[in-house]
Amino acid sequence: MVRQMLKFGIVGLLATFVHMVIGFLLIQSSWQPLLANMIAFGIAFLVSFVGHLGFSFAEQEVSAASALWKFALVALLGFACNETLLLVLLWQGVFTDTLSLWVSTGFAAALTFALSRIWAFRAPRESGSKTRCKRDPKASINRQALRHPRRRA
Repeated sequence: MVRQMLKFGIVGLLATFVHMVIGFLLIQSSWQPLLANMIAFGIAFLVSFVGHLGFSFAEQEVSAASALWKFALVALLGFACNETLLLVLLWQGVFTDTLSLWVSTGFAAALTFALSRIWAFRAPRESGSKTRCKRDPKASINRQALRHPRRRA
């Protein structure tokens, strides 16, 4: 899982870089900042999705169509949590503005990773198959022995 988290971080950093560069270039080209940010977010989202699908979560073998809408919801939820937590931290004034941004972004990244791993990029189960825990047969408890313990002499 650590390796997967590192891959997720690499893709996230790349997507963030793309977001910032495109936003900067559009704003420098006289685009309205809010519109420039929306376009930059959309392009960065695609970079992030393709990177996570083909790199971070490649071994999970999920269909792109299934993962796309789920990851879109995860990304929007992560963004909303980031903004909300940032607002609360700034309002409370416990941390500096920069530290508040780092805390809210770190929380959102962890949430996005968890939801991406367990939901957005998870392959659907085959119909009719039941998920069971794999047990070590050597570690299983003899139920008969529990019901009828040996008597000591």
